[in-house]
This record gives sequence, structure tokens and C-alpha cells, in this order.
Amino acid sequence: MGGEDGFGEEMQKGFAAADELEAYTSLYRLVLVSYGHRCALTGARFAPPTLSLHPDLDVTAIRPREQGGPLTIANYLPMLHSLTPAFRDGLITIADDFRILVPHPDLLDRDTLSALRTSLVLPEEPLRPGAEFLAHHRRYALGA
Repeated sequence: MGGEDGFGEEMQKGFAAADELEAYTSLYRLVLVSYGHRCALTGARFAPPTLSLHPDLDVTAIRPREQGGPLTIANYLPMLHSLTPAFRDGLITIADDFRILVPHPDLLDRDTLSALRTSLVLPEEPLRPGAEFLAHHRRYALGA
């Protein structure tokens, strides 16, 4: 690839990181819009963000990227900032029929438990959480 003079064709450095950031940003916006700026776990609705990040909602991976999760809307859920740690730690998980499961309710505070719906707020059919990602999260959460 590189010529003898050092000016041959070579991969441009820095563009891959910019492309990945743009992919994350686009996915973040798509998830928020698809769910109508609502928390998938509580149903709480918010105004669209005025800046790039939403002041009330996180967009959280069901199967994290470091565990092989893809950058696809079916692998992400919008949720209140306060619920993200409980979801990531497996204290809240989702059944295949989109019911919200709390394996150890004694580990969550009463306000959190009362705020949770019985099932997820869902976007239109092709944008719903993928069964394979939900199953992965349950295996992690339930140790099954």
C-alpha cells in the first residue's frame, strides 16, 4: 500500500471513530423517537431534548456491545437515568412477551417498584426489542 516515497495509499486514521460516534448518535435519536420520548419501563413521557443528550432518559443496550450486542434499535431501550443501573445489573429484566420481570424485588426501593409497568412501552413492530437480546439479558440477570 505505501509507496517507496511513503506517500502510497493507506487507510485514513480517525474516520472509524467518527463514523462509530455518528452511528451511536443516530441510533440514540432513533430509539428516543421510536418510543415517543418515553421510558420503556415506566411509560413516563418527556419532551424531545433540546440538546443532543436527553436530560431524563438513557438509551441502554439490552445486550451490551462488549458482550457482542449490535448497534441496532432492537438492542436498545430508553429508560429513566435512575433505572439504568438496575437494568444493567440484572435487577430488572424483560420476558419474551415484553413483561417486566424483577427477580429480586427486595433489592429495589418501593418507589422504583411502583413506577415500573407490568410490560414494556413498545414501538411499532419492526423496531421492538429482539428476542435474542432479551434472552441474553435474562441469562445474565437470572444466571440461567
